[in-house]
Amino acid sequence: MKMQRYIPCLIAAAAAVVLMCAAAIAEETPSSTSGAASGTGTTPAPFISFKNYPDHVFNVREYIDGMQKGGHNLLIWRDPSVNLSQYSSVKVTEFGGRLLPQQNVFSYDPYIALFNSVFKSSFKPSQTDAPNALLIEGAVVECNPGSRAARAWVGMGAGRAGGAVVCEIYEPGKSQPCIRIYTRDTGSSGSWGGDSAAMLNNILSQVATRLATTLNTTLATK
Repeated sequence: MKMQRYIPCLIAAAAAVVLMCAAAIAEETPSSTSGAASGTGTTPAPFISFKNYPDHVFNVREYIDGMQKGGHNLLIWRDPSVNLSQYSSVKVTEFGGRLLPQQNVFSYDPYIALFNSVFKSSFKPSQTDAPNALLIEGAVVECNPGSRAARAWVGMGAGRAGGAVVCEIYEPGKSQPCIRIYTRDTGSSGSWGGDSAAMLNNILSQVATRLATTLNTTLATK
């Protein structure tokens, strides 16, 4: 009988926790560009480039259509007619955050800078500004801290932090990429939901290392 008297209180407490988590998610988590954007493009999958998307818009479902698994948490599309072994060097441009969603909760800049730093230190092929070099371009398309409150109170994957990048390789003088790569990681562990900033740093470091390693083995440069 005593337990029955406490049931309404327990239900009310549980409801309050759910509402708190929902509010925290809405307040802390910016909308992710890695979901489908409104409307779908008609461009065939092989000819899509991240450069075709306007600022703060990225349609991941459209972009990865036709890609194949190229490794852990990595998808890749290749033009089968292209022979990269004829190229002896590459030029790499810095990855930017143009496609990330607008928000005023935190700055993307430190995370993008960390990604570029780790990527450059892990990338091995010879780099040059020569006009006959392969061109590598890319962008950070997801940098989402998730919700620490949801990770702590709800668990089961709720409030995950996430980071993703795209990378494209261009032959000299070509306007369409011959290789496109998409790689992503998430995180949800840590004491009381884990520190979101540390989680994002770890995610983008892993993504940068994975991408560089993939390119190191993909590019048959001399």
